[in-house]
Amino acid sequence: LVDSDAQMRQLSWNTFFASAMAILFLFFAVQSGIVSLFEERRQGTLARMLAGPIRPEAILSGKALGSFVTGVLSLTVLAVASTLMLGADWGPPAGVALVVVAAVLAAIGITLLVTSFMKTADGASAANSAVAMTLGILGGTFSPSAQAPEAMQTLSLVTPHAWFLRGLAEMQGGGTIADALPSVGVLLAVAGVTGAIGFARARRLVAPR
Repeated sequence: LVDSDAQMRQLSWNTFFASAMAILFLFFAVQSGIVSLFEERRQGTLARMLAGPIRPEAILSGKALGSFVTGVLSLTVLAVASTLMLGADWGPPAGVALVVVAAVLAAIGITLLVTSFMKTADGASAANSAVAMTLGILGGTFSPSAQAPEAMQTLSLVTPHAWFLRGLAEMQGGGTIADALPSVGVLLAVAGVTGAIGFARARRLVAPR
């Protein structure tokens, strides 16, 4: 046996699986609000809203806000339930809240971007699901990326999943909120870039026809 030091703090197994499944299914939770724009248009309710004094950007922002609330609530419920029932230790509540909010914003940004390239609800749902699973696999939600080859560990850093798990891990074993701030910063950067591009492109989904 040879002693070695990990490059970063690690989550316990019950905490890892709880948080990994949370970030994986977060992407499925937030897509419903945004993808529903296609159904709104098909049913004619979108045209009725646009007939009133409502700007298309306001409708798109409302859908994103609904997805944000859904995402935050889903992660909060999972965090509380896994803590009480599985003994998971997510870390300091304030720090967990920061990481959760940043992760939800990143998920919404990516979902907006993916959806903006689609033409139907089925296509958008399928594309978002494929992206969610791919990012989840690369991001180490099925097995800790620390146990993967170095190349896979590096590749995982292009995913918000890996930064979400890293942010939680950095607060373990005496870590503080400050230790999670780099991960929060990366998640917010992902949210800003993908959200800005996705929002600009998704305007066509709510533009009057």
